[in-house]
Amino acid sequence: MAENKAKKILLSIKTEIGAPCQMLDDIQNESVLEIQKDHLREIVEFLLHNHQPIHLTTITADSMESDPNQIHIFYNFWKGEGFTLLTKLNQNDLELNSILDLIPGVDFYEREVAEMYGIHFANRENTPSLLLPDDWDQKPPMRSQVKE
Repeated sequence: MAENKAKKILLSIKTEIGAPCQMLDDIQNESVLEIQKDHLREIVEFLLHNHQPIHLTTITADSMESDPNQIHIFYNFWKGEGFTLLTKLNQNDLELNSILDLIPGVDFYEREVAEMYGIHFANRENTPSLLLPDDWDQKPPMRSQVKE
């Protein structure tokens, strides 16, 4: 997304809903806004109602060597170009509000992130197994890479 579009969205998030956020400059070829996890749901709802057309393309997660105590969750959107919301979860507080009721297609992505990283998505009935066996009783596979 052109930097001007991303800056306009950032400004509208700050002024319209008062949610703190900042644009990250260190990620190339992508406009990334870092947001606080407690504002994720209201920001997504705001984007859906005020910046149409916008499409959620995926949710991904990563544990970064440069930030070993946190898991980074990326909500990748498309509005003519890529646009990402990034929120960071402390490994001791792995809960996010689900946006399933806002974007029904998010079910697969939330289930994958929940299963692979042990993220709990609040405000949804459950996150049934998607990739792992139903009787999986070990640590989430991608969590084994995170320092405890």
